[in-house]
Amino acid sequence: MRRGDPVAGRPRRTWQEVSRDGTSPSPTGRGIGVVLAVVAAVCTAADDGQSLGHDALEVRASPALFDDPGLYERRMTYRRAAYAARAGRRSDYREGLAELANYALRPYLVFYDARRRASSLSAQRAREVRAELAGTPLQDRFFGHWMESQASHGRWKNYLDNYEPTYNVVARCHYLRALIITGRREEAYQQVPGLWLSPRSQPDECDPAFQSWIKAGRLDQETAWTRLLMALGENEVTLARYLLRFFDRANAGAARLTYDAHVRPQLVRSLSRFANNELGRRALAHGIVRYAKRDAERALGLWQRARERYDFEPGQHRSIQGQVMAEAANAGLVPDDGPIGYSPALLERVAEGLIRHGKWPEAILWITALPTDMASQGRWRYWLGRALIDSGEGETAGRDHLAAIASWRTFYGLLAAQDIGLEPKFLPRPASNDHAAQRALLTVPDVRRMVELFAVGDTSNAVREWQHALKTLPESRHQYLVELTLAMGWIDQAIAGAWEAELKDLVAVRFPAPYLDLYRRSAFEANLPAGFLLAITRRESAFNPQARSPAGARGLMQLMPATSRLIADRIRERRPNTDDLYRPEINIRLGAHHLARLMDRYGRNRALVAAAYNAGEGRVERWLENASGMSTPVWIERIPFRETRDYVKNVLFYDYIYRQKVGEPGPVLDVHERNIP
Repeated sequence: MRRGDPVAGRPRRTWQEVSRDGTSPSPTGRGIGVVLAVVAAVCTAADDGQSLGHDALEVRASPALFDDPGLYERRMTYRRAAYAARAGRRSDYREGLAELANYALRPYLVFYDARRRASSLSAQRAREVRAELAGTPLQDRFFGHWMESQASHGRWKNYLDNYEPTYNVVARCHYLRALIITGRREEAYQQVPGLWLSPRSQPDECDPAFQSWIKAGRLDQETAWTRLLMALGENEVTLARYLLRFFDRANAGAARLTYDAHVRPQLVRSLSRFANNELGRRALAHGIVRYAKRDAERALGLWQRARERYDFEPGQHRSIQGQVMAEAANAGLVPDDGPIGYSPALLERVAEGLIRHGKWPEAILWITALPTDMASQGRWRYWLGRALIDSGEGETAGRDHLAAIASWRTFYGLLAAQDIGLEPKFLPRPASNDHAAQRALLTVPDVRRMVELFAVGDTSNAVREWQHALKTLPESRHQYLVELTLAMGWIDQAIAGAWEAELKDLVAVRFPAPYLDLYRRSAFEANLPAGFLLAITRRESAFNPQARSPAGARGLMQLMPATSRLIADRIRERRPNTDDLYRPEINIRLGAHHLARLMDRYGRNRALVAAAYNAGEGRVERWLENASGMSTPVWIERIPFRETRDYVKNVLFYDYIYRQKVGEPGPVLDVHERNIP
């Protein structure tokens, strides 16, 4: 229910899971043991091998993963010992450590104890602990904690002696500071630009090294210009304004003019403000491109005058021309240049703009200029096929392009099949249902730690171990790992894991249907397709009932508390409190009623409903202006937020899968949805 969701099937891990140190139980305690009710729901709803035309797609319930009567007590002992280690109760910690000599999570006890005492450990002892944690994701995490403790206590020689190259920005900045403090200034200053040149503000820990470098007179004007343009390119206006202080008298005016043209692009209409010298042209180039985002048609005319009056270098000329042309195409204007000589990224931008405005002959020209690896993608094959058909320049060739992707398991594959009257034919990967192979994974230390961490409610560390296991296991065992994860009741990780493991055709895992009875009942009550409810949830939370977004959306369908109260008022029911939104029966029902209202408002067009659910009704109303009669796929491409565009495509694709799964099959777009009303 908020803009900014990820795409392509992998749910972003933004919801609240566990405490920062990763050892407190999750809010539901769902990590304790195997969540049999959820697994049963998943297995009941799994593909029956007929709805998609293939056998052996069902993920069947697994026999008990463990036959160990003492396992529960060891888990409880671990929880107590982990708490003692973090709290500094070393006697209780040592007692637990002794009892758990052979337990999979023993390294975590060592980690918590050593991390708490990091500042008092010698370098030799820190390396011994690191060696003890070898083979786990903890070894580098601990050493990073120990190094940070050396920096925080000003032990710069110790830091320098033990530093190892890393991508961690804070650690690199500590290293530069250590070099400076220990007298190796020149060595440090040579490395500072690599960190200072960033489009965004760097961590506060970098300030001492940066200030020393600047005070020593090492910041030159070209470096300052580079960072200013980087910051403006990312619209980091606050940083850009701060950077203005670093320009000397000769550059300050042009730098300020560049900044002003960014925040007030209309300034470029007065070309006389910009000198025909290197600095003036630099400011004008940025301003024209910025202005094109606001008023592409006027910017295009302005550029045509400016390129005659100013002595732009060929490369700068080409760059401005391409960017203005892309913005013009996005506004519905036909480019005044051909596609030869432009970057693939710019070719895509122009082609996208032409498609959004139905400029089919020109779209054909720009799409066919794409590099082969891009042109072969489903998205571009679909739009090339549509452009050929809709322009009248090659219906047979266009249908051939659509037919080539009609069996692809993508949104564009479904559209292509529908457009030429074919039934999509997926070839999902069968579920292995190899329970012996799943149990054999439990002998792999990474996997066993992952299982135990999930069982004791430490989801954050369980994710790290899962990813560690994926890297170390042979590809032939990846499917077993994903199916084991589902068998544990860890649905959202099974979904994400199938994507990470590139098992995109493992439909039975990627599209589970837990709480199916609740979805069916709520869908019936709200006069909705059950598959659509499931598709929205799959995209919003990956069926994690405890999901919580940074914006405060909660539960399976990611309802905002204020929205949930409005829904309750409308249906004349008690307003839910925050905790209620984590209860599936409440969250699903309120989400269904919210979708029902959106369905009525938008003529039951699921593309519009999904867009409104993600980005808000106000935005959708603006996007619908002058869109009546437009092809719905074209309208989707015109959504200005990439996050929402991808959200809508994913929901429609997921809905197609779930409609098959729950026995309500239908096309990706029903007849009444193919055009904007």
